[in-house]
Amino acid sequence: MGITVQQVIFVCLAAIVLGAALFVVTTRNLFRGALMLALAFLGVAGFYVLLDLGLFAVAQVMIYIGAISILIIFSVMLTCGMQAMIPRNAQAGGVAILAALLFVLLALVFGPVRLTLDLTGVPLLSTLFRTETPRVVGDVPWRYNTQAVAETYISDFGRALVDINQFLLPFLLIAFLVDVVLAGAILIARQRKPAEVLAEQQEIAAEEAAEAAALRTAEGAPAMPSTAAATVADH
Repeated sequence: MGITVQQVIFVCLAAIVLGAALFVVTTRNLFRGALMLALAFLGVAGFYVLLDLGLFAVAQVMIYIGAISILIIFSVMLTCGMQAMIPRNAQAGGVAILAALLFVLLALVFGPVRLTLDLTGVPLLSTLFRTETPRVVGDVPWRYNTQAVAETYISDFGRALVDINQFLLPFLLIAFLVDVVLAGAILIARQRKPAEVLAEQQEIAAEEAAEAAALRTAEGAPAMPSTAAATVADH
């Protein structure tokens, strides 16, 4: 049995999606990670094409690449000081181990390898799975859909998006969510005026002076005079 063109394309797309996703979660450059995320979305669109789901492939490209990915890229580019931040994630090691264990578990349960587990020798597990040992895990007999797709499925899906009894409300909620995210990105990335920055610095200095005065009062030390506190706030 030879390898078909569809299988070769599937392997290439899988390698692209997995490689891009791995680059996204391991890179320290946010801009490059956003570009690789768009590439992963493009590979998923290729999967939809292989499944003969042209509508979902177009939706994947238009929504996830044309909207979500571009929004993330512009947010990274426009956010002040984002590239200068020190990338640090204290949970990276634990999350990587958890993801690896989850991958191994899913590969054993749904992978092509058939395993027979006998839990009678394990005291606790034999009590929990008393009626299910030995148990066969893996090599799931997947069933393929042989039902022909209707020729009007695209038009039916389009009408369902504007039908109040079907998908109109979820469609509007998704659109509202995208608008909120876009508004938040604009608010974060907007260029603040010098007067706003100066007022924020003075407010922070005043709060720090008030906290220092309260701490000295609690410790029994003489409080800072109001004039000195005002001088600290000005600086």
